[in-house]
Amino acid sequence: MDQLSREDMSFMDRVTEAIKANLNNEAYGVAELAAELHISRSNLYLRIKSATGKSVSRFIREIRLKEGKKLLEKGGKTIAEVAYEVGFSSPTYFSRCFHELFGLSPGELRKQVYSKVVDTEADPDGSYTDFRRQKYRRFLVFTFAFLLVITGSWLIIHTLLKSEKKDLSIVVLPFKNLSNDAANEYFTYGIREDILNNLYRISSLRVISNTTAENFRENKLTAREIARLLHVDYVLEGSVRRYGNNVRISVQLIDAIKDDHVWSENFDREMNDIIYVQNEIALHVAAKLQTVLPDKEIRQIEKISTQNPKAYDYYLQARFLLHRANSPQRMGFDAAGVISSVQYYKKAIEEDPGFAEAYAGLANATTQLTAWGIARDTGMVRKVYQFCQKALELDPNCSEAHAVLGLNYWFRKDLKRSGEEYRKAIELNPNFATAHQWYAQHFMITGPISKARKEVDKAVELEPYFWVVKNLDSWIAYFEKDYKKSLEICEVAKDLNPNFPDNAWLHFLNYTKLNQGDKAHDELKAIAKRYSNSDNYSAEIDSAYAAQGIDGLFYCMIDINKNKPIYVDGLTGNPFFIAWWNAVLGNRDEALFWLEQTLKAQFKPLHYFDLILFHPDFEFLHAEPRFRAVADSLGLSPYWVNVGS
Repeated sequence: MDQLSREDMSFMDRVTEAIKANLNNEAYGVAELAAELHISRSNLYLRIKSATGKSVSRFIREIRLKEGKKLLEKGGKTIAEVAYEVGFSSPTYFSRCFHELFGLSPGELRKQVYSKVVDTEADPDGSYTDFRRQKYRRFLVFTFAFLLVITGSWLIIHTLLKSEKKDLSIVVLPFKNLSNDAANEYFTYGIREDILNNLYRISSLRVISNTTAENFRENKLTAREIARLLHVDYVLEGSVRRYGNNVRISVQLIDAIKDDHVWSENFDREMNDIIYVQNEIALHVAAKLQTVLPDKEIRQIEKISTQNPKAYDYYLQARFLLHRANSPQRMGFDAAGVISSVQYYKKAIEEDPGFAEAYAGLANATTQLTAWGIARDTGMVRKVYQFCQKALELDPNCSEAHAVLGLNYWFRKDLKRSGEEYRKAIELNPNFATAHQWYAQHFMITGPISKARKEVDKAVELEPYFWVVKNLDSWIAYFEKDYKKSLEICEVAKDLNPNFPDNAWLHFLNYTKLNQGDKAHDELKAIAKRYSNSDNYSAEIDSAYAAQGIDGLFYCMIDINKNKPIYVDGLTGNPFFIAWWNAVLGNRDEALFWLEQTLKAQFKPLHYFDLILFHPDFEFLHAEPRFRAVADSLGLSPYWVNVGS
C-alpha cells in the first residue's frame, strides 16, 4: 500500500474506534459501520480496500480477533468468554477464524504464553537462551542470503516476461458539471458517456465500466489511488461548462503509475457541433496512449449516429434518466425514471427516425420495465424485439441493440440466437461489461462452464466493484466446485450489497460444501429470521441441526417449503426448491419428482431452473431418463454435448 494521507489515517482511526466501541455486538457489520460514519457501503468498501487491501467484513473480523488475542494473552478468561466479548456467538467459529489469521488456535496461544513463563523461571540468567539465539542468527543470515539470490533471479525473469506485453487500461472518472444550471447534469453525464462508449470500441484498451467509475463521483481518493484500486494505468478526468449556445469540454489524461499529466485540452464548441466532439476526444486519447487502431475501430469511433442536435439532446436526457433510475450499484430501481426515459427516447426518434441508438435505448428501457414487473403487457417482449430489429436495420453495428436482442431471445427461449447476439455485441464492443455478464449467464445454461468463467472474468475485470458481477462470479465458482473460492468472492459481494438474498444462499451453500456446519446453521437462521420478519423458525432449525447436522438443515428447508413457506427464493414453496434441496441430499426419486412438478407449476424460477444441466447439485441425475426429459422440456437438448467438457 502507498503511504496513507493524514486524512486517510484519521478516517481509519475513526473506523477502528467505531468497531472497538461495538466489539461485543455480533450484529455490528458493514451496514452499521457505514451508517455510523455517514457514508455509502460502496464508499466504505473502497476507502478500506484502498487503505488496507482488505474487504470491510474481513477488516472488522480481524479487529475483533486481534482484540481477542490481547485478552487471551492477558489471561483470566475462558476462550468462550473471550469469543463472546469480541462479538462471536460461536466459540467454535471464533477458534476457526483465529487459527486462519494467526496460524494457531486460541488454546495453542495459551500454551505458548504459559511456556514463556516456565522458560523464564527455568533459565533466570538467560545464558542458555543467548546460546540458542546465536545459532538462530547464523541460520537466519544464511537463509536470507539464499532467498536474496532466488528473489533477485525471479524479479529479473518476471520483469523480462512482463515487458513482452503490456495491456493498456484506463478509467474515465465522472466529469464535473461546471454550468450554472444544475439541470445540465444530464448533458455532462451524456458527453462523458459518449467518450466512454467510443473508448470501449478499442479492443487493445481495457476500459473500466461506467458502473464502477460512478463509485468515485463523490470520493476523495486521488487519481493514483483510484488507479491502484482498479488496476489501471491511466485516468481520464474532465469537466463540462455549458453557457448559452456554447460548450467547453476540458479533459486531462493522467499516467497513474508515474503520477504525471500526459495531456490536457479544452474543446470549445457550439451546440450544433457538439455531436462530433466526443469522437474527437476519444481519438486524441487513443493517440496519446499510442494504441494501434484497426480501420474498423476507427470507423466505429468516427461514426455519427445522428446529425440532429435536438434529437441528440433528447437522447442524452433519456439515457441519463435510464441510468439514474438504477442506483449507482443498481441496488434500487425508480420505475418513474425509466418510464420518463422511454418518453425521451421516443422524442429523439420523432426528431430523427434514423437514430439507431435511440431505438436501442428504447429497447433497453422497455426490457427493464418488463424485467422489474412494471410493464405486464404480454406484447412488451415483441415490442423490444421490434425496437432492436429497427436499430440494427439502421446500424448493423449497434452493440447495445445486439446485447438487448440477445436477452430478448433468452426471454423467448431461443438460446442459440441469444448466444449469437451476445457474441456479436462483444465483438463490436470488447469492453461491454453487461454483454460479458449476460454471455457468462448464457454459458451457465448451455455450457461449457469454462466459457462462463472466461466471460465472467472479463466482466469482473471491467466491473471490479459491482455486486451483481461479483455474485455471478461466485456462482460460477460454485458451478466449478471451487467452494472456497466461491465463498471468498461472495464475501466481497456482501460488502458491496449485504441485502441480496442470493448472496446469503451462496454463503449457506458454500458453508455446507466446506463442512462448516455451524456457519451454515447460523446463516440459515439469519435468512429465515430476516425474510419472515420473525424468530418463529429458529427453534426448528436448531432442532434439525442438533439431530442430523448439515443434512438436517436441508430437511428443515424442505419442510418449510412444503408447510410454512417464506417469501424468499429457496423457501417460497416452489417445487423447484424442494427438488434442489432433495438433490443436495442425494434423494434421487424425490428430486426427480419435484423437478417434474416444476414443469407443471404456473411460476417457474427460470433464473435457477434453466441452469440444471450444468448445476453441480443435479449432476448425479444426468443418467436418469426422467431428468433428461425435464432438461429437454427446457430446450436444453442441444447442449448435452457440452456436459463434462
